[in-house]
Amino acid sequence: MKIKFFAIALVSLFFIISIFQMFPFPPFADDVFPLYRSGYFRELDRQFEVIADAFVSIKTMSRPAYAWIFIEDIKNKHGIEIRVYNSRSELIRTPGEVAPGMDATVIRMSTMPSPSPVSEIRGNRYFSAIPMTAAPRCRFCHTQQENTIIGIITFERSFDASTFYGRERSVIFGIIALISAFILLILIRWEPYRRIKEIFDK
Repeated sequence: MKIKFFAIALVSLFFIISIFQMFPFPPFADDVFPLYRSGYFRELDRQFEVIADAFVSIKTMSRPAYAWIFIEDIKNKHGIEIRVYNSRSELIRTPGEVAPGMDATVIRMSTMPSPSPVSEIRGNRYFSAIPMTAAPRCRFCHTQQENTIIGIITFERSFDASTFYGRERSVIFGIIALISAFILLILIRWEPYRRIKEIFDK
């Protein structure tokens, strides 16, 4: 019976924790970000990708200066800080104006042969770095081989995942609570020594 009581206690603990986590108590989305990226942050990443694509399109189809005007408008209207770096991790403030790059993540990515996008929490800000590779439309300005890293665009903005993550969190832990409750009912009805007892009773 000790096995049964231990299993019931363990599943009950999971059930209680799941019920508790359905409500807006810590940990929050940013606390568990290294282990689980909520749908809220994945949506922000998609937003950044759209802006990056728009930046490259404007840069290739019109004057490059217009692309920097575009990201400045995004900053002023939506509070998203956007920085453009070249393949040497130097900050491009405007076309032709280069400043030394100081971002450690960008410097690390620029030394990798094929970096992937990086996202992280920096204090109360959400940061994302997207590597840009040479494509046929980029040949007007860049002569590198296709798929070679030609630059990195970084995004930084404030976030509030509580409202969006709250719904997602309720669904996830609600399902875990239901599964735990079902297992708990099975364990309560479970008699691990009944078959042995029936053999000896015969």
